[in-house]
Formats: sequence, structure tokens, C-alpha cells
Amino acid sequence: MSKAKIVRDSDGLFYGIKFLCPGCLWPDGRPDVHILPVNWLPPGETQESPPLAAKPHWSFNGDFERPVFGPSVLSWWGGDGTDMPLHRCHSFVGCNGAAPGQITFLGDCTHALAGQTVELPDVEEP
Repeated sequence: MSKAKIVRDSDGLFYGIKFLCPGCLWPDGRPDVHILPVNWLPPGETQESPPLAAKPHWSFNGDFERPVFGPSVLSWWGGDGTDMPLHRCHSFVGCNGAAPGQITFLGDCTHALAGQTVELPDVEEP
């Protein structure tokens, strides 16, 4: 299994790289998916999905077993007038203290893994 996978848009164009976040959990305990636009294209491809043109991009080392993304990954969700409180996840994946294939959660995370470094879980095929 891999710790990262390619994501494609509805036209089959490269959209980004996904990994599972073991800190961001669904109510049933499953890790949530983070999808990052990256400054990398699969070998032999020359075009990414057009909606990505205006989005920031992360670096990616091209290794799906031991991924490294830079800079930090920050995501927010909830807190939008629903019953779900505001959540924050801020991490380094494979850099700044995390070995390739690991994720270090910064202290400003609102989940239980704040301040810890853990292995990224394997991403299962859809």
C-alpha cells in the first residue's frame, strides 16, 4: 500500500496528491483525506487540472511510500454555524522533524495528536 495517491479530475487530468490525516477523524474514527495541489506531475504528463492554476501548490518529492510535502499543511473545517466546532490541523509531512512518510502535528492543532509525530496511514484504493 501507499501513503499517498494521485487524484484526478472528472476529465482524467492530474489534480493533486492525497494522503490520510490520522489527526482529522470522522465521527466513526476513519481518518479524513487531505488533497494538495503540488509542483509535480506524473511522469509523461504535461498538464494539470485547469482549476489548479490559481491555487497555491506544495512541493512533493514524488515518493508515494515515503511522501514529503512542503511547506506545512494547514486545514480548517467546521465552525460555520453548524453543530460542528471549528477544527484546525497544522502539520509537517516528511520534513521539519518528520521523517519521510511521517506527519508531525504542530501544537496549534485542535485534535488529540497535537505535538506528536506519527506514521502516515496507508491510502486504500477507492
